[in-house]
Amino acid sequence: MTPPSMAPNLFLNCSGQACARKTNMSKAVGVFATVALATTFLAAQGLPPAHPNQVPPLQLPLPALTQTDAAGGVPAGTLSSTPLRLSLADAITRGLRQNLAPLLASNMSEQARAQRIAQMAALLPRVDASASEVRQKINLAAFGFSFPGAPQIIGPFNVFQASAAAHVPLLDLSALDSTRAASSLEKAAHDDYQSVRNLVVLAVANQYLLSVADQSRVQAAQAELATAQSALQQAQDMLAAGVVDKLSVVRAQVQRDQQQQQLTAQQNALAKQRLSLARAIGLPLAQKFVLTSTTPFATLPAPAPAAAVAEALATRPDYRASQQVVRSAQLLVASAKAGRLPTVSLDGSYGTIGHELDSNHPIFAVGASINLPVFAGGQIAAERIRAQAQLRDAEARTADLQAAIGVQVRSALLDLESQHQQVAVAQHAQQLAHQELTLAQDRFRAGVADNLEVIQAQQTVAVGDENYIAALYGYNLAKASLAQALGVAATQFQNYLPTH
Repeated sequence: MTPPSMAPNLFLNCSGQACARKTNMSKAVGVFATVALATTFLAAQGLPPAHPNQVPPLQLPLPALTQTDAAGGVPAGTLSSTPLRLSLADAITRGLRQNLAPLLASNMSEQARAQRIAQMAALLPRVDASASEVRQKINLAAFGFSFPGAPQIIGPFNVFQASAAAHVPLLDLSALDSTRAASSLEKAAHDDYQSVRNLVVLAVANQYLLSVADQSRVQAAQAELATAQSALQQAQDMLAAGVVDKLSVVRAQVQRDQQQQQLTAQQNALAKQRLSLARAIGLPLAQKFVLTSTTPFATLPAPAPAAAVAEALATRPDYRASQQVVRSAQLLVASAKAGRLPTVSLDGSYGTIGHELDSNHPIFAVGASINLPVFAGGQIAAERIRAQAQLRDAEARTADLQAAIGVQVRSALLDLESQHQQVAVAQHAQQLAHQELTLAQDRFRAGVADNLEVIQAQQTVAVGDENYIAALYGYNLAKASLAQALGVAATQFQNYLPTH
């Protein structure tokens, strides 16, 4: 009998049992080739797995705002030809809504919320779905398959596939701590937003008080100009009567011109200050407005320094935010350490595949996996070092903020007491200056002295008015600064800045 390897026409010439054996062998080869082809196809075009969520690194801390941000605002509202009546409360309310700083702080709070959601994604299941239809031709030899009598080129043929795959984290302590850290950071961002509101109240109140002070300076300059004009007219009348010489008239003219120049400068300063106020509260710059709140002298009882510092540490939102950042940093350290622990997940897929859409058959796969990092090239150690450095930084900043709060509160109390005394002295000096002017005018009118005393008295009145305006502004600003230092400016500013 001729060996099979030497009989190329064996299948054609066989009969009986020999032919049956050869036919079965051919079927086996065909089945094996089909299985190999299907296995190769599934390996190349297999079900898409649902990969774990890729989480970006946590940003700690969020970027801080600058003082320039509190000076800006987003204009809102329609321009009106009727002047807007603007009180201090209205300005603060509008500033809390349209000032740039709280708008940016609100956006940063949303960024912190997005970070928390992103970190939480690592703990939640992920499901991916896909569908495809492919027409292809496969070379079995390219995949290492070669069977006698079997064709090496298969196809072209169609394959339709639709599937869904899921990845379900069961245990990941590192991701859990990172999510908790992001949650603490979100709380810190919310507290920072409340702190920014306190700063905005102080910034807007300062702009309003400056505007009121400049308005008072304009009024004082107008009164001083009227006095200088009256003194000039008096000197001219007395010159015509032959009571005084020409020098007295020239002195009065010089004084009148100086007061006119001072009034022009004060009006310009007031106009620019009103622009700064409008910008800080988001008012259209072309909108005219009238300041309706005055800030009379109202004594504020000063609390004891130790009690005030304790109150500030309990109520300041920026201090709470700093503590939340420390807590977040501690959780990041724990997350970095947990990076060496195993993670457990459940993976599964279900789909359908077939030659045509109407001839598909269901397929599925399900399994559990445990991932234990053995060697990560130093990545886990680097994350731990970075987290520990962030923790030390957060703890140092918190300790410094605690000391800074003590300094701010005590400084505000010192300013409050100092400005209170300055207002009392300036008010008394202002009264004396006006009394001196009256006496000098009487002496000049009676011919006892020339108008040099009058001009000097006018200058003293101008200094007295300026000192009182500056002292009153300083005292009101000290009260607003104390409210901000205590962390209650946004909620209790009316108690610190009563207006008429």
